[in-house]
Amino acid sequence: MPFKTAIKWIHRFVTVLLLVLVGAFLWLNHQPTHRESDELKRAYKLSDDVWLYMTANDEGGTTVPTIYRYYLSKEIHGDNKDIAKTLATIPPVIVGTGSIVETSVDKKGEVTLSYSGKVFSVREDIGQLKLTLTP
Repeated sequence: MPFKTAIKWIHRFVTVLLLVLVGAFLWLNHQPTHRESDELKRAYKLSDDVWLYMTANDEGGTTVPTIYRYYLSKEIHGDNKDIAKTLATIPPVIVGTGSIVETSVDKKGEVTLSYSGKVFSVREDIGQLKLTLTP
């Protein structure tokens, strides 16, 4: 009888330990959405159909640089918070710590962006976009 009781308690202990380990793993690997705290800084009308939006996230404090996200989209209506929430649902064209130096749209609707600064990511699946990166 004591052997069966010991096995039951060991089984309970191992089960609880595994649940704690899985919970700790999930908690430690949780990636918060950093784009929710982005603030809309600028909105530029490039053509009748294309707008360039810039958001900034400076929640990293003094040790993390301000992250800028640039979006190409149709006009988004609403106040700055509503626009930032809408932009958080679409992938940005460029993410980095630099800035867009020059923009242009040709007659065919092709958008040309010149970017200067550190780049974290570039969205490559945009049809009519030419991107020039300078260090």
